[in-house]
Amino acid sequence: MIGLRYTILSAGMFTGIVLSVPAQPPSPPSARNLAYDAAAALVAGASQANVVPGTFRAQVVVDNRFKKPITSPDGRESPDPRNRTGKMHCLVCEYGLAPVVAIFLRSDLKNFDEQSGLAKLIQGVDKLVAKYTTDKLSAFAMYLRLEGGSKIVAVKRADGSEERIEVPKEYPDDENRDLYAAEIRGFAEKVPADNVPWGLVPVTSPAIRTFGIPERVPLTVIIYNRFRIQQRWELAPDDLNDDKVREILQATETMVTTRK
Repeated sequence: MIGLRYTILSAGMFTGIVLSVPAQPPSPPSARNLAYDAAAALVAGASQANVVPGTFRAQVVVDNRFKKPITSPDGRESPDPRNRTGKMHCLVCEYGLAPVVAIFLRSDLKNFDEQSGLAKLIQGVDKLVAKYTTDKLSAFAMYLRLEGGSKIVAVKRADGSEERIEVPKEYPDDENRDLYAAEIRGFAEKVPADNVPWGLVPVTSPAIRTFGIPERVPLTVIIYNRFRIQQRWELAPDDLNDDKVREILQATETMVTTRK
């Protein structure tokens, strides 16, 4: 596990080291993403060993785990600071070494109702998380709908000069973003699952590529524990029948109960 931590952390550290080197002659355009590419290569190498390949930041749209306000000794109520609804957040980082069910959906949420396989899977996972609270079983669902893209940012060198580099957009300015967020909230109202937060992310991004989420697969489910991927399913909506839902839930329960 120590080796895994060094693998993941070294990607970010290597990026910082490369970006902070003393001023050099201007790099040709093809070399400006050297640090980013090097970090991505480290992450890609880790994924080949069945390791969770890195962080996964998303706009959290629905997260009912911490919706109740905190009451102070004097009776005053304030929002729970752990509630990241509406903000960018990395649930992979939050969950850490815990066993996790990660659901990545490319299909339009409007095509799923409360009787669909997706609804049954989400609610089944929700019940398992509640059942295995002491084992810290966790889950999240990601809706891959936003336009991706990149932006140019200025990075200061050690001598105070600046270099402009291209990085992925974390919070894309997609005019349909609010519409997609409303779709998530609508589904979450029909299919209540307080233990399964929903995030909104681009259709493609470096994180999605390193996690190996296929471009043309409507639904990908990954279960992992201690940053080790135990099993994954790549499914069409019709594939997620009662038997398949049962299979995923049983595999999750087995992962938790045998995770020593």
